[in-house]
Amino acid sequence: MEEKPFEFKYFVIDDIYRDVLNSDDTFEISFEKCWVSLCGYINSDTISSIIVITEMFAVAIMTDIEMYIHNFKHLKEMFELFDKIDAKNIFTPVEYEYLKNDIQIVKEYYNKGKKVIKEEFPRRASDFFEEIPKFYVEKVLLGEDPNHRLENITEDNSFELDYLIYAYYYRGIFKDKLTEQQAFDRCLIKFKKYLEEDSIKTVIAVAALMQIMVWSKELDLTRKFKSLIDKTAELYKTFDVKSILSGDRLEFLEDSMRDINRLYKYELPE
Repeated sequence: MEEKPFEFKYFVIDDIYRDVLNSDDTFEISFEKCWVSLCGYINSDTISSIIVITEMFAVAIMTDIEMYIHNFKHLKEMFELFDKIDAKNIFTPVEYEYLKNDIQIVKEYYNKGKKVIKEEFPRRASDFFEEIPKFYVEKVLLGEDPNHRLENITEDNSFELDYLIYAYYYRGIFKDKLTEQQAFDRCLIKFKKYLEEDSIKTVIAVAALMQIMVWSKELDLTRKFKSLIDKTAELYKTFDVKSILSGDRLEFLEDSMRDINRLYKYELPE
C-alpha cells in the first residue's frame, strides 16, 4: 500500500461515511471505529500515517465531532514527519496540493484545540473555530476553483475523479440533507462532462458511481445509468488500462469493473 498512499484518503472517507450511512452510529462512533481499524497505519510513522491522520482530522473538523486529547497526541509527530519527507517527489502535484492544504487547516485546528481540549474534556471544532474551514476538495466541488481543476482533469490525474465523486455524494447526504437518490443524481449532473467524453475518465467516473450504487440500499438502477454502464463496459475493453494506471489505482478500477461484470455479466478483457 505504500506505493500509492494517497488512496488512504478514500479508505477513511468511505469507512466513516459508509458506517454512518448503513448503521445507527453517530459520527463520533464511526470516527472511533475507523481510528481503531487503521491504528496500525496511524502508529506507523510513515507516509500512510500522514494521509490517514490528516484525513481523519479533516472529517472530524468537517462533521464537527467531539475530539479527545488522546487524538491530538499524533498530530505533532505527524507535522514533524511531513516536514522531513520530500512530499513533492512522493505525491503527484494534485495530491500534494490537496495534502498541503489539508495539513495547513489541521495544523490551525491543532494550535487552537490544544489550548482548550483537556483530559476527559472533549471539544468540537466549532467551539474554537469561528467558522468550520472548507477543505480543498469541497472548494473544488462548490465551484471555488480559480484554476478550473474540476473542469480540466487530465489523464494523468484522472483517478482524482474517484475521490471527488465519493466526497460530493457523501456531502450531498450529510451536509445538504439530500436523499441517497438525490445525491447520486446530483453527481450525474456535476460530473456530466466526464461521463460523456468516452475516455478513461469516463470509466473511472462510472466505476465510482457503480460502487456507490452497490453499497447503497436505496438507489435504483435507471435506464440512463444502465446505458452508461453499457458504454463503460465497452470502453474498458478498448483501453490499455495498465499503461494509464498502476498499483492500487489500477487494482481499484479492476475491482470495480469486476463488480460490474458480476452484476451485469459483461465480458471484460484479461
